[in-house]
This record gives sequence, structure tokens and C-alpha cells, in this order.
Amino acid sequence: MRKKVLFGVDYTDNELIKIILYLFVGGTAALVEWGLFYFFFYYLFANLGFSLDTLTLVATALAFGMSTLYHYFLGNVLVFDSGSKYNKGKELSLVFLVSIMGLAFNLMFMYVFVGWLNWQPMVAKVITSCIVVVWNYLSRKKWIFRS
Repeated sequence: MRKKVLFGVDYTDNELIKIILYLFVGGTAALVEWGLFYFFFYYLFANLGFSLDTLTLVATALAFGMSTLYHYFLGNVLVFDSGSKYNKGKELSLVFLVSIMGLAFNLMFMYVFVGWLNWQPMVAKVITSCIVVVWNYLSRKKWIFRS
């Protein structure tokens, strides 16, 4: 594993610091995702004539995709050791696979919460993010990166 140092502290083998940093990365990625979802749902696409279901799914997919890129890059800098378990091509393929499955979970939960249960979209988005973050962390830690 490559050496991990932050503010002069070597935390390469310190799992507690890595978990705290993962929560920071995940928390800021969630804020990015929620902010983008809000922007797409209420401002960018609100007046384009989409149905509520379509608007919810499009805003969810775009926000999730952009926040996943943010999470991938920041997570590789602070938490995971990119390229140490697999070559970059395989690693990137696995990240896309995990992300696509995470997006499918996001879309499914949003569709159920907003489309079937008539929850307020932003509440549904926050709850959905909390569910999907468990999938994201476990799959990246177990199958893609060394941490």
C-alpha cells in the first residue's frame, strides 16, 4: 500500500483514521449529490414538462453520477489505494460496475419512495443515500481497493 499522510500524520495502517476520512468523503459526496439533485429537480429540469417520475429519475441519475466521480477521486486520495489490487483498467471497470449497481439501487428506492409512497423528493433522496452508502463502502473496500 502506498503511504497515506495528512497534515504530517502517517495513517497508512490506521483503520480508525481511514474510517473517519471515508465518512468525510462520503458525507461531502452526499452533500454534493443532494445539492445537485435539488438543483436538477427544482431548477434545471422543473419547467421542461417532465412527469414527476421522469424528473425524479433523471435528477437522481445525474446527481448520483457526478457525486460518484467526486467520491471516487477524493476516496482514492484519502482512503483507498488505487491501482494496488488491480490494474487501472480492471479497477475502473469494477468501479463502474459498483456505481451502476448503486445507481440502480438509487433509482429503485427513489421510484418507490416518490412514485409509490408519495414521499417528498428531498426526504426520499436523503433516505435513499443513507441506504446506498452501505453498498458503496462495502463493495469498494471488499472487492476493489486495498484500504
